[in-house]
Amino acid sequence: MKWRQNVLIILFVIAVMAVYTGYEANKPQPIDWSPNFSISKKSPYGTYIIKDALPYLFPEGEVSFARMSVREQLRVDRTPFLKTYFFVSPFFKIVPGDLEAVLEEVEDGGVLFVSAEFIPDTLYSYVGVSGIKRIQNGRDYLRGFEAKGYPFRSTHRYFELKESFDGEILGYVDTIKNPNFIRINYGEGVIYLHSNPMAFTNFFLLDSVHGDYYQRALSFLPPTTNVVWDEYLKSGAEGQQTLFRVIFRYPALKWAYILLILGAILYVLFRTKREQRPIPEVRPLENRTLEFVSVVSSLYYKQRDHVAIANKRINSFLEEVRYYYKLRTEELDSSFIDLLSERSGVARVSVEGLIFLIIRIRKTEHVDEDQLRELVRYIELFKTKS
Repeated sequence: MKWRQNVLIILFVIAVMAVYTGYEANKPQPIDWSPNFSISKKSPYGTYIIKDALPYLFPEGEVSFARMSVREQLRVDRTPFLKTYFFVSPFFKIVPGDLEAVLEEVEDGGVLFVSAEFIPDTLYSYVGVSGIKRIQNGRDYLRGFEAKGYPFRSTHRYFELKESFDGEILGYVDTIKNPNFIRINYGEGVIYLHSNPMAFTNFFLLDSVHGDYYQRALSFLPPTTNVVWDEYLKSGAEGQQTLFRVIFRYPALKWAYILLILGAILYVLFRTKREQRPIPEVRPLENRTLEFVSVVSSLYYKQRDHVAIANKRINSFLEEVRYYYKLRTEELDSSFIDLLSERSGVARVSVEGLIFLIIRIRKTEHVDEDQLRELVRYIELFKTKS
């Protein structure tokens, strides 16, 4: 029975999981508005479109997409770097070792292009930038294309330049005093810093107002450069696609996994609760005295042992007299008859007749059936009147 109950519980949980998984898999998926900046995402703030556009923007160079750190790339490919290292995301979270490796390659003639809202102070110190500030309700402009302003979002960020800044301002917010796109020579290479990564997302590339911004911004780079688009700092190494990462990427799989875990927990909780064997019903012992007396008397009656039966009835009657009336029954004399009549309330004549019959039966060795019946009648009559 318990085995069948456990099987039914498991089947019920599996059925619920299957129905919910089917529902999640077939329902219309909501638009993902998260700023993921991933080249594999077609969501509004992914960079899927720029991935396909890069080969056309740099027709004389090669375009690759990196899922490993800069130092690992250099160990794999020891040819001269001479590439443009592209990074587009809200945060440029590069470790110091990789930043030093990139700057060394830039110093030897490479190019670093960073479009991010938050850039490490370490990099700022190399290019003459003291920090970044915000401005509301502005428009982005590009040098050489000042006829058109791009509103993008309500909040814009621009660089605060040091007096020692000796680079070139390529773009700005409203006025040249608010630069948001700069170019700095570093050794034999060049560093580009841009503070509006949203300009390279799918949403703004497909927008009729902002759609040409990325083309004009990237036209400042030479078309012959070899582009390395970084995905490592946003998505991690390619080998880090673990099973759980794949499961949680898809809502249907995620909820199926959650339901599976919840079902397992519920099953364990119900199975491990204290189970107690049913307590057997203990019935009180029956009073079978009357049945016993009936059997014994029946036995005596069948054997026609009237003397034994009479003595049993006499002993039982005298035991009741001793218990209820507190009288001694060793001597059944006139004094005993008077006391018994007085305490029981039965007439002395009736009591005297019963006691004389008892004395007579005790003295005889033979009792016939009529005498036994008379004794029983006298005892029952006494009990009725007392």
